[in-house]
Amino acid sequence: MAKVANWKGGEIFKGFIDKAEANANVAMDEIVVAAKSNLKMKNPQVYRAGGFSKAHVVFIPKKGRNKDTVVDFDTDKRWKGRGEPNTLGGSIRRVNRPGSNGVRIYCGNFKVYWAFMIEKSGYTDKNGTFHKPLHFLQQTFNNAKKSMIKKIAQE
Repeated sequence: MAKVANWKGGEIFKGFIDKAEANANVAMDEIVVAAKSNLKMKNPQVYRAGGFSKAHVVFIPKKGRNKDTVVDFDTDKRWKGRGEPNTLGGSIRRVNRPGSNGVRIYCGNFKVYWAFMIEKSGYTDKNGTFHKPLHFLQQTFNNAKKSMIKKIAQE
């Protein structure tokens, strides 16, 4: 069996991985821009006035392990506003931790928790009309998948 002297494989491969991660960041940044543009074209008509809300809940279950006992709790504070200008599009962002070998795109935050409803489950507008999901992130990513592999593999 032959031994290679002064082999620095870890350093060499780390350089390849770092370059691929940097290229993935660039490719995902392009997807973020395209997703924001795609969302503006679809223009979801979601609106609810802003403000925090919480509730005090008290009830007595008729079935289950807490049957006939008072259940009493407070819910967490939650932002109830939806649809302020650029809140949904402004929450689309690329996130990665250096060295994690993973790059992700997120939409939504504490005040824009309803982003998943627009993307995955559908939503109801201020007139009470239900709208099917708008796949602004998923569609953008699927359209860019083939070219992304080439961009990540570039030297």
